[in-house]
Amino acid sequence: MKKVSLLLVLVFAAITMSAQESGFSSKAGRKATFARNGFWDNWFIGAGAGANIYFGENDNDAKFMSRPTVAPMLQFGKWFNPYLGGRFKFSGGSLHSFSQDAEVMTHQKYAGGEFDFMWNVSDYLLKYNSKRVYSFIPYVGLGMLYGWDYENALEIDHPKDIKTLTLNAGIINRFRFSNRVALAIEFSATTARTHFEKEAHGRSYDLIGNASASLIFNLGSKTDFSEALLMDQGLIDDLNSQINKLRQENARLAQRPESCPECKQETKIVKEIVKEGGSFVSNVVFFRLGSANIDKNQEVSIFNTAKYLQDNPDAKVKIVGFADRKTGNPTINMKLSEKRAKNVANALINKYNINSNRVTVEWKGDTEQPYAENAWNRVAIFFTE
Repeated sequence: MKKVSLLLVLVFAAITMSAQESGFSSKAGRKATFARNGFWDNWFIGAGAGANIYFGENDNDAKFMSRPTVAPMLQFGKWFNPYLGGRFKFSGGSLHSFSQDAEVMTHQKYAGGEFDFMWNVSDYLLKYNSKRVYSFIPYVGLGMLYGWDYENALEIDHPKDIKTLTLNAGIINRFRFSNRVALAIEFSATTARTHFEKEAHGRSYDLIGNASASLIFNLGSKTDFSEALLMDQGLIDDLNSQINKLRQENARLAQRPESCPECKQETKIVKEIVKEGGSFVSNVVFFRLGSANIDKNQEVSIFNTAKYLQDNPDAKVKIVGFADRKTGNPTINMKLSEKRAKNVANALINKYNINSNRVTVEWKGDTEQPYAENAWNRVAIFFTE
């Protein structure tokens, strides 16, 4: 039975890719590998307003206060990973441009749309942290502007409605309020063909500058990311070798007659070890980095322990929680190991109706490391009493 249980533990350890607790990474985002981002995860929508200023050939000669116009804005998009995302942005309103040495102002209406690629430099260069208050996010994109209702336009031979493709670039300064809400202060520039302001001469392209503020609302079932921690390939190979050996041993033992004296003696020895206080070395619950939540694939250890306690009414068990020494700090790790031990104990008591008088808990933080492999020390271990 011990070898079968140990086989299960090794199988889970070899095939499981653990993921860090959502919201942060152990190294810089560009060097980290993140768990799969579901289709419905990490979407956002935003609304705001700002001011546009047209930078044409004669616009700098106009009075500054006559140049800005109000620009409402809507956007929605998705973050593909902590530092790369895409969005659609829509804006509209009016623009002021000037001609004849800024003596004539053209007032026009417009609507525009664009698709932007966003790069969160903060999460790329630094460790990913979903609770980071400020993020620096530059972007580039392509779009289109549609203009109409030109008042005082000099180039009357131009069509009433004008379209132009645009190249867009800007910087988003994002300030986090909560997991769901953020404020985005954005500065951007858009290129537009000169004929968009009904100028038939001069340079080929003009710039439209924009400064805006928007509230961003995070949508979806998840609003952050988890770092995927892949096990070392050498360790996986070693575990696979041990699994194969245990399978061969179990196959050999399965061929023995059920009534052989040797089998009875072996079973008796195992039971005596348990009664004398030997540890359930094979009954451990591994945890993700920074997490005290029990993963589905670890519940088999709790089930096996509950089955043992149900079959042995006089037996008691002690659950000891640990944390790995290479991450966190002693204070955090002590609290984390406490949560791990108590969560396992609660599952044993509440899910399998084990009397709480038969279950005790302890926690060691990172003061003790039961395993040489650092990642294995994110664990709660069962001991008999």
